[in-house]
Amino acid sequence: MQLPHFAALGVFSVYFLIIAALFIFITKDLQSLASVSSSSIVTRLVFVALTVASFAHTWFYMFYYMAWSFADYGKGLQLNSPDSLTHVASWLHDTSLFEQAWALVCFNPQNWWWSEQLCLFTAGTWTIFLVVEGKRYGVKHLWAYMLLGQIVAISVASNMFYLAILLSQRPDVRSSASPRTVGLRIWLSVLLSLATIAASPYTSRQIFLYNLLAMHALLFVPLFPFKSSRSLWIDIKTLYNIVYIASLAIHFKTSLVAFRSLILSHTSFQTLSLEVALSAWNVLFSNPAQSSIGWDVIWTSISFITWILLRPASSGQPLKYLSVPYLVAVTPLASVGVTAPYILQPRGDESGKPISHLKRD
Repeated sequence: MQLPHFAALGVFSVYFLIIAALFIFITKDLQSLASVSSSSIVTRLVFVALTVASFAHTWFYMFYYMAWSFADYGKGLQLNSPDSLTHVASWLHDTSLFEQAWALVCFNPQNWWWSEQLCLFTAGTWTIFLVVEGKRYGVKHLWAYMLLGQIVAISVASNMFYLAILLSQRPDVRSSASPRTVGLRIWLSVLLSLATIAASPYTSRQIFLYNLLAMHALLFVPLFPFKSSRSLWIDIKTLYNIVYIASLAIHFKTSLVAFRSLILSHTSFQTLSLEVALSAWNVLFSNPAQSSIGWDVIWTSISFITWILLRPASSGQPLKYLSVPYLVAVTPLASVGVTAPYILQPRGDESGKPISHLKRD
């Protein structure tokens, strides 16, 4: 086996070691909070169950994708019965799993319709939510949740973060009031991330990966402790509104492109809705990579709705009996990337402390 093949095996092994380390790291943080938590044990168990279910489901398809890629690589190769490890090493060396997976879920309009939903939620709502609620509840190591979401699944990371909030001490009412203000570094990185999502369908194969990497890198910018100027701050309600409007416009255009032929061929909204749903369902199972990210979207949506239903009550929240039915009805149509920022907008006229940077852990 050649040195590059050993390196490929090493990178693949390190990837799984990082995943294991992140789970251990975050779990230890959660365990340290458990003794001070006043939340219901049933509520905590709900999010533990959602974490396990979303991880098992999305990674069933992730391993299926790896097996599919391995089998596809082996087709047509003239192999003189090499040992299995050499074959695996050759596959890892010659195949860019990350780029291949994202190409499968991005280059077709209907595939992108699924993938874009997760990108919008992550770049918009999830990033803001991590910064604001992490600061409010004193959750440590916010970068670890974002990294877990990037290399495992957003649904898994979001459920573990919901658990962190539930296990944290309830903040003082005055410190948790909303809306809050955020600095230039935070809101600009969020908007630039959304811009990369809007641009993704128009990228060529040569610049697609660079655009994708830029989006992922920008997600971490708000989570690290850099001091910023007090100029050009905006309140959190305004930022959520901007994200809501931008996400709605981006996803509406994507939906028109993805289902244009169905829209033009149907005059009945009922039959159109059924055809769109069936088409989206078929695309969900078009390849294992798409199934993994598609079910991540679904689990993220279910988990967010569950969070809104069970989250600790505080001032500025919309009433649950209004917000939960809205989410259940509208999220399948508009996506969690659109409905989440609308629901998380602080209500009322209370003000809060500015968030310009995070304390060092």
